[in-house]
Amino acid sequence: MGSVDETIKASLARINAGLQSVGSPNVFEQYQHGVYLNQPFGRSEHAHQVAYALGEGQGYARVEQDKGPDQNDQFWVRLLKPNEITDDMLPIATGVMDQMRRLEHDVHQKPEPAEPRSEDIPTPTPTGEVVSTASLKVVELREKSAQLPGYAYAGGQQLNTIFEVGDGGGAKAVAIKGIRSQRDAMLELHSDGHVAIHVDAADALGGIRDYTRYLTTRDDRDLSQAGGPLVVEFTKEELANVASISTVDAGQFGRRTVITYNDNRSLNVMAGDVRIALKTGDDEITIPVSASGETLSTLRANHPE
Repeated sequence: MGSVDETIKASLARINAGLQSVGSPNVFEQYQHGVYLNQPFGRSEHAHQVAYALGEGQGYARVEQDKGPDQNDQFWVRLLKPNEITDDMLPIATGVMDQMRRLEHDVHQKPEPAEPRSEDIPTPTPTGEVVSTASLKVVELREKSAQLPGYAYAGGQQLNTIFEVGDGGGAKAVAIKGIRSQRDAMLELHSDGHVAIHVDAADALGGIRDYTRYLTTRDDRDLSQAGGPLVVEFTKEELANVASISTVDAGQFGRRTVITYNDNRSLNVMAGDVRIALKTGDDEITIPVSASGETLSTLRANHPE
């Protein structure tokens, strides 16, 4: 146990030094139930934005909810794997923290800090707030290699086709185009680290000859590990056409998520996480949330036809 505690202490010291080196007032502290950002957020979506920047989709961080001294909900960012937080994640996370703190100030929600009391995991709740995708680097898919044996589906043995996505130009997020024009096969998207990969639902759902599109993300640094997360962007019409979303744990390869349309077209993804978002205008989407039947219903309810 001592060696584990020392590892956490060393990771905390490194993370906090990295935050302070870029001028952040935020620090992580060891509490009774784990390692948390020392100041909670008053809005769920603000906490999830920070957790997302710290690897929420890969299981490195999560958001937990309890009641503050004023009995209002407050949301804590918890690090589940402090030793997995890399130095290059910290400047990005710091920028997100600062932005979310400013938003909290703007809506006059300043929860008093107190040690988190609950280990409940809240369901991310989509709201009317939007994020911009204008700065996303757009990557046209170009095949790097294809090999057999691949995966058996669509009536035969298929190629396993690999694409290099890259690192998002340091932005940790890219938008990919051209899935629709690829052969029906298991497409592997390799990215440098945990780059968030955005795709249009119209481009990704279903294949050309087969109704199911199979997609997996891989971390180029270690191909035995999941990449991602994959963010699927829907229009209102496309979102209304979704019949179901199911997800199961896939161990080291993240989670397997299947999004199925009413016409039986589907997207079968294995990635660190799969998130859904609604297009609200030119280069704007709602804050991406982990795909599930519940978040699908909430997103629809918050954005009716």
